[in-house]
Amino acid sequence: MLLWRISRHKELSGEGGLRAPGRWHDRGAPIVYLAESPAGALLETCVHTSANDVPPSYTLLALQAEEPISLETLEASTLRPDWIDHVEATREIGSAWLRSLRSALLRVPSALVPSTFNVLLNPLHADAGRVRIESTYEYPFDLRIKG
Repeated sequence: MLLWRISRHKELSGEGGLRAPGRWHDRGAPIVYLAESPAGALLETCVHTSANDVPPSYTLLALQAEEPISLETLEASTLRPDWIDHVEATREIGSAWLRSLRSALLRVPSALVPSTFNVLLNPLHADAGRVRIESTYEYPFDLRIKG
């Protein structure tokens, strides 16, 4: 399974989750947010970056999740209808998943694009080492994206 991430760091420790909460986790939990396409990774990065904080370049990481790897999928239909507006509900779900160590990967619905998924990596899961950086690409950040 090929996954994608845009990051300033070429590692998968999940350290960012220790410093700040996200849609699918509480602060203090290591987690790595991934996308199923480079465009998905870029869109997620743009949403979480202000126009003043756009980096001059970014690193796109292509990651390979080696089979077999434990993976769960959370369908939007199983969430409350207004889940996009209630981040506390998704944080609770994701944080419980992280603590449970049930799987290394959790596919979650994108709050930005219907019928699209992001993938969460639990770096504390025994299978987390099966997700490896396959290649990296350095790109200038096209400022037209931020309007």
